[in-house]
Amino acid sequence: MHMDARCEVDNRVRVLWILAQNPGQLTPSSALVKELKITRQGISKIIGNLKDEGIRISSVPQKGYVLEGPPEDDRFSPSWAEMLLIDSKLGHPIFHYASIGSTQAPLKEMAAQGRPEGAVVVADEQTSGRGRQSRRWESPPGGLYGSVLLRPKLLPRMVQAVNLACAMAMGDALAELCGIGCEIKWPNDILVRGRKICGMLSEGAVEVDQIHHVISGFGVNLKVTPILNDPLTEATSVAQEGGKVPSRHHLLSHFLKRLDFYLGTLRMTPKYFMETYASRCCTIGMRIRGTWGDNIIEGTAEGLDQDGSLLIRLEGGDVAAFSAGDIKHIRPAEGR
Repeated sequence: MHMDARCEVDNRVRVLWILAQNPGQLTPSSALVKELKITRQGISKIIGNLKDEGIRISSVPQKGYVLEGPPEDDRFSPSWAEMLLIDSKLGHPIFHYASIGSTQAPLKEMAAQGRPEGAVVVADEQTSGRGRQSRRWESPPGGLYGSVLLRPKLLPRMVQAVNLACAMAMGDALAELCGIGCEIKWPNDILVRGRKICGMLSEGAVEVDQIHHVISGFGVNLKVTPILNDPLTEATSVAQEGGKVPSRHHLLSHFLKRLDFYLGTLRMTPKYFMETYASRCCTIGMRIRGTWGDNIIEGTAEGLDQDGSLLIRLEGGDVAAFSAGDIKHIRPAEGR
C-alpha cells in the first residue's frame, strides 16, 4: 500500500471518529476541514468511501454530515473497527477480505516487508484455514476470522507465551461481550462446556536474540458451529451456547485491546502472567495425553514453566516440559 493510500485510511478513521462524537447529530463540514486540514472535496471523498463500507452517514448539502450508525446485516467495515481501536497500537491498519485462503498469508508478506506491529487481516470466510498440526479449520460465514501481526519485545524462548496471551485476551472478550463462561485448554483453545468455540494458530520468526515477528490467527464460532477436523475436540458456537452474539467489530476491538494488555503484562511481570494463565487453564490438574509426531507422553499436568510450556508429572515421578503438539484431557475412566 502506497503512503498516500495509508494516509487516506488514517483520515477515514479520523473523520469517522469525529462524527462518532456526536452520533445522530450534524457535524459541520467546516469542523472537519478545520480539524483535519483537508479540503471539502477531500472530506466528501472520504465520506463516500465510508459509505461504500456500509457505514450509515447522511449528507446535509452545504452543512455537513450525520453519522447514523455502523453497517447493518453484520457487514464488516475496517474503518469502523479501526475507529473503535483508535487509542490502541494494535489494529492499524485493518484489511478486509470477503473470502481468502488464510488470513495468515497476507501478513506473512507484510512481516517480511517490514510492516510495523499491529496490522490485522479479517475475512468473512476462509477457504484454507488451518489449525494445529496443519489440520483444516472450517471457516464459513458467520464467525470472526482474522490474524494480527505482532513484534513482541520478548526473549526468543518466550515465543510460546504469545499463544497464552492470545487465549486470555479472547477469553476475556467472549466473557465480557457474550456472557458465556470460557476455559482455556493449553495452550490456546477456548472451550465452553468442554467444546471448542475458538481456535488459534501462531506462527513466528525467531532470531538468535529476538523475536522478529509473530502472526497470531484466530477463528471464533459466532453464529455457526463448524465440523472440526480434530479427533480430540467437539465444536460449539456463541449462538449454540445461548450467548449474545456481538458484532465482529466489537469482538475484534475487545480482543486486540486485551491482547495488548496481556503482552505488556508478559513483558513486565512474566511470573504474574503465568500465574494468571494457570488459574484459567482447565488443563492444569488434569490427567492428559500429549502427542507430537509418533511420540506419546502421559501424566498429570501440574503447571507451567517460565516460558509457558506445560509441566507434566510422569508415572515414574519425573516432570517433563511439553511445548508443542496435541493435548487430550483423559477422563478418569480412561486413565485407570
